[in-house]
Amino acid sequence: MAAPPATVCPKKQRLLQEFTSAVSDHHRMQSAQLAGILRGEDFPFEKEIAEAAARRELAKYAIIAHQQEHGC
Repeated sequence: MAAPPATVCPKKQRLLQEFTSAVSDHHRMQSAQLAGILRGEDFPFEKEIAEAAARRELAKYAIIAHQQEHGC
């Protein structure tokens, strides 16, 4: 008999979505940076990449904190 599907806490789902979105934004900015470099531009998205990386890290640590606090 199969085990019932695990339920994910709504807060963790939201944190995971925020992390996924932040990773996607960071990747999109890095791709835009590479395209700009290939066009001969000089690192046009450096600030945006740094901001996206910071959002990604904040989202990651929010998940870790939630896991440590709630065990889920």
